[in-house]
Amino acid sequence: MLIKWTPDLSVKNEQLDKEHQKWISILNDFYQGLMDGKPKEKLEELVVAMLDYTRYHFSNEEQFMTSINYPDIESHKEKHSYYISRIEEFYSKIKSEKLILSLEVTNFLKNWLINHIKGTDQQYAAFYENKK
Repeated sequence: MLIKWTPDLSVKNEQLDKEHQKWISILNDFYQGLMDGKPKEKLEELVVAMLDYTRYHFSNEEQFMTSINYPDIESHKEKHSYYISRIEEFYSKIKSEKLILSLEVTNFLKNWLINHIKGTDQQYAAFYENKK
């Protein structure tokens, strides 16, 4: 397992927490696929699943931030766009065989996700808690 869900990752929103947990599960599946030496096609499917779920989750998270009038939403959206563009870049390079799926890719995805949830996402969570 690459990432384990812990309470310090909670953004105090049940739906978004569930989405973060699902996202972690997809990333863990990808990591396990690498460790198990799964065929390239299976790993590509996991990258696509990660990309699709990332878009879905970011859309929901941005709707939530809009609903609470979160003041730093534009900066947050920029971070989301960056992560999506990196996954798209990885996928494109993997498809064209210019990039081998590796722990380097996995570590980028993991580190960005954890840092984003513990840092950037906690900011809107704190903002929301203070508004109550």
